[in-house]
Amino acid sequence: MTLLRLALRSHRTGFLATALVVAAGGLINAVGFAQIAGDTPTARAVFAQQMELLARQLTYLLPAPAQLDTMAGYLTWRWFGSAVLVYVFWALLAGTGAGRGDEERGLVELWLSTGASRMRLIAARLVGFAAVAAVSVAVMLAATDLGAVSGNEPLSIGPLALEGLAMWILTLFVFAFALVVAQLVTTRRGATGVAGIVVLALFMLNAAARSGVDLGAVRWLSPFYLFERSAPLLRGGSLDIPATAALAVGAVVLVGIAVVAFVRRDLGGPLLRGAPRKSRVEWRPAGDPLLRAPVLAIVDQQRVWIVAWALGLALLAGFLTSIAKTMVDAFGNSDIPMLRAYFERAGINAYADFVGVIWFSTLLLLISLFVAVQVNGWAADDAEGRLETILSAPVSRARVVVERIAAVVIACAVVVAVSSLAVYLTAASTGISLPGGRFIFASAAVLPVAYAFSGIGHALVGWRPRIAVVILGALAVVGYFAQQFGPLFQWPDWVNNISLYALYGTPMSKDDWSGLATLIAIGTAGTVLALVAMRRRDVGR
Repeated sequence: MTLLRLALRSHRTGFLATALVVAAGGLINAVGFAQIAGDTPTARAVFAQQMELLARQLTYLLPAPAQLDTMAGYLTWRWFGSAVLVYVFWALLAGTGAGRGDEERGLVELWLSTGASRMRLIAARLVGFAAVAAVSVAVMLAATDLGAVSGNEPLSIGPLALEGLAMWILTLFVFAFALVVAQLVTTRRGATGVAGIVVLALFMLNAAARSGVDLGAVRWLSPFYLFERSAPLLRGGSLDIPATAALAVGAVVLVGIAVVAFVRRDLGGPLLRGAPRKSRVEWRPAGDPLLRAPVLAIVDQQRVWIVAWALGLALLAGFLTSIAKTMVDAFGNSDIPMLRAYFERAGINAYADFVGVIWFSTLLLLISLFVAVQVNGWAADDAEGRLETILSAPVSRARVVVERIAAVVIACAVVVAVSSLAVYLTAASTGISLPGGRFIFASAAVLPVAYAFSGIGHALVGWRPRIAVVILGALAVVGYFAQQFGPLFQWPDWVNNISLYALYGTPMSKDDWSGLATLIAIGTAGTVLALVAMRRRDVGR
């Protein structure tokens, strides 16, 4: 029972932050539908027609729309399709923490020394996460139904529970997958990066299938495709038993693999190790000159992870750019005033503008999550003793802060450069002419956003390391959806202004130097606060 209590406590921060975000999101979306959809059948029909045209162009991000004239249909598309991404992000962090984070902090060795078996450790962590995830999903469903009730269109309890069940099983699947990946690498940071890239690839596989790409049976490899086959809230919809069972069985199999891998490998080592080879002791320093360069040494140590992110985003960039013409043509042929107003408020007048909006809004979110993963590594360095080793070199605390933030900005520059090049080449191959100067400026303007998130993240690490990545991730997700859907629903300006992305502006069409200056000021203020926090607090506390 002690191990289970420890497992529950280890997820309390993630539970509280996730439950707060999804509960607020469910309540706001349900109330928002009641306000904008209208009360009469005619108004609902017009709303559904408008939203369906838009929704079918957002299949790279959200599920295919259905029955958008109802509260249930709208929430199935707009909210539950978004909330699952929050749970997937949480499951990735929790799974890699359970599979490698505790080990890096020396806790696994301590627990094993008390007589606990390795299988019992994995079982406790799985049961603990399953329990808190179930409570979090229940809180989200309750808040969503409360919003629906306030809009005089309550949701059916049975189908709502089935929707939550499908989401919970997908969350456990991703947790189990992250647990397996953690057995194959030696650090939590590496496990988070590898698992995140694979999950992103599986998400884009499903997005391609939604967008009309014929993938055949390959689409069944994506857990997101299996999840979206269930739509119990829709009229005539139901929980897809075979797909949900496949997810559940997959989660069980992955947990079994994780247990076997954990039992067979050495503590601190990966499951797969190369054959030992004879080597002689050398007293010379490493031959890599970058390891002796400030800032670049940190970048060099993460080069494989950075390259993987760059290539993954390049593939995503090519896909989004390749469908830009189809999406703009579909919008342009529409006679619906709401879509024309959305185009005007979003600043979309041509193919190039649409590429700028769709790509850079997505890139900003992903770069923010890239920074959040780095912040998670900083918090782990503090808790697991690596920071103490660095400071004993000796290295000043101020230098650690400045080098970390500078290294993240350089890594982001590499990722942005590679993915933006993919956008430019894909656009040229599809006949879209992007203004070179503007495009380069828009790409470079992403870096102040990364700097702002890095400064805020390090300030949070210096204040409360355990909740830093959760707060930063919530700031990124909430800011993204506020910016993405603010023009569509004509929300007040203050809603859009809560997003750091609003300061980025629309550099593909106009300059916004004040916004970029504000981002740099935020990053600088965060860096200063991080320096103060690092100087005053004890390492490891």
